[in-house]
Amino acid sequence: MDVSGRVLDWLYGVMASPVEALRAVAEEKPVWWAFAVVVGAVTLLSFGMLSQANLDALPGVTFEDLLGSVLIVAIVASTVGYFIGVGILHLAALLFGGEGSFAGLVSAMGFAQFPALLLLPLMVLARVGGPVVAGLSTVASIGVVVWVAALSVISLREAHGMSTRAAIGTCVFSIVIPVAALVGLALLVVVIAGIIGAGSSIAL
Repeated sequence: MDVSGRVLDWLYGVMASPVEALRAVAEEKPVWWAFAVVVGAVTLLSFGMLSQANLDALPGVTFEDLLGSVLIVAIVASTVGYFIGVGILHLAALLFGGEGSFAGLVSAMGFAQFPALLLLPLMVLARVGGPVVAGLSTVASIGVVVWVAALSVISLREAHGMSTRAAIGTCVFSIVIPVAALVGLALLVVVIAGIIGAGSSIAL
């Protein structure tokens, strides 16, 4: 059976037996199928969120107009962000002794996002249900997010042959470093702006 014939088995495996499924995906490296899973999830979730948006605050804007523009932005931003994020994670994994490939990690991480599609019916339930249903849907949504995060750790562990502890540490490290860099950059901009402002005041 070729790769395309095994995609459904892998998707089912992510839900039922994630370790074996994600290990197989990391070995086979179906990058384009993983990309399709990510884009499909982003598209459906964006559609779900927009379908519940209140367009009364945007007179003259139709759902179709908003859908087209938002989907394009969401797909492009998620694609770029996905590859950058996995790239940072891959480099961090190599730093922590990982031995996998970027293609294997991209593939496994992509398939790990599949359960995020469960957020779509939960969004609908939160919107149409009462306060109790909305609260339960919110709790369930948090559970799905935690589930996907756990699958991401498993993906990293299986793709790079790491221990669970090392995989968790790598994930935390890959998140903390970019955030710290952005905070440092923001502080640098503030300091430079302050120096320029002080220089301008002295000149006057």
